[in-house]
Amino acid sequence: MKDVGWKLREALKQQLAIIHERVEAKKLARLALAEVRQILAKEEEEKELELGRKEITAKVKERVAARLKEEEEKIEKEEIEKALEKLRKEKAKQPEENKEQGNKEEKEGEKSSKKWAGKEEKSGRKVEGEGKKAQEEDNGKGKESTKEKGKKSKAEKSDRGGKK
Repeated sequence: MKDVGWKLREALKQQLAIIHERVEAKKLARLALAEVRQILAKEEEEKELELGRKEITAKVKERVAARLKEEEEKIEKEEIEKALEKLRKEKAKQPEENKEQGNKEEKEGEKSSKKWAGKEEKSGRKVEGEGKKAQEEDNGKGKESTKEKGKKSKAEKSDRGGKK
């Protein structure tokens, strides 16, 4: 009987060892599973961070593009305003230049009429009278043109009143 008890003890010891091995294997499996989950969680976090970074960089790029566009539009507006201001200044200068040219032309006209008057005096003919008539006609034309303008503006005003 000693052999039977001894064999029974040996079998129990072997089964206990197998159970311990299984428990150890389960512990190791749980530890490995926990490590795998941690690794997966870290990878997931890294992916989220990477996506977040990409989104942030995309937003930053959009903002930068919007700012650049605004700056370009602002610069274009400024250039347009400068060009318009330059044109306005040129237009303002043109009437002044026209006035100056008109004054120069009047002075030249006076000089030429004085030259003609001087020539008429030297020749001693009736050209002097013709010159006066021509000057009177010139003066008259100028007066008529202003008179005509007045008449036209009055006529236009009456036409406007009649149309209403």
